[in-house]
Amino acid sequence: MLKTLYRKVVNTLLTILVFIYLILEELVWERIAEPIYGFIRELKILHKVETLILKLNRYALLIFFLVLFAAVEFLGIIAIGLFAQGQVLIGTLIYIGKIPIAAFTFWVFKVAQDKLMTFAWFKFCYEWLLGQLHKIKTSAIYMGIKAKMVAMKTWLKSLLVNETVRRIKAALGFKQ
Repeated sequence: MLKTLYRKVVNTLLTILVFIYLILEELVWERIAEPIYGFIRELKILHKVETLILKLNRYALLIFFLVLFAAVEFLGIIAIGLFAQGQVLIGTLIYIGKIPIAAFTFWVFKVAQDKLMTFAWFKFCYEWLLGQLHKIKTSAIYMGIKAKMVAMKTWLKSLLVNETVRRIKAALGFKQ
């Protein structure tokens, strides 16, 4: 009986965490952070910054990256704390404000990845994190929620298309 209860609690928590992860991935990363990352990558001034980053020794580069990473995570923790206190607007603004910093940090990582991976502990942590993400993305819970989200997005799109077609027909004088 305790095992069953334990499994239900764990599955509920995993479902909630996967759902939050999917929402953040869909809304924040794909819709906001990736376009900002693409914009950052194309800025000409950053080509000079990239050269400077590549000239840094690996320790200075590690410190620079970790400071950026810690700042982004700290802002996320502050945002979550504000959400928990009911200050949703300020929490949302802080979370949205951290997105450009996160995109820049991701860009720095991509530029400096080879040097950062020369630290065995950093490489181990990075590969462990990728392994955990792979486990999440191949889990039954993730795939089930993802399938439901895709079905819901498809349903919403068809609903919007049908409503748009109905309005166009009405505007053109077609009978319903």
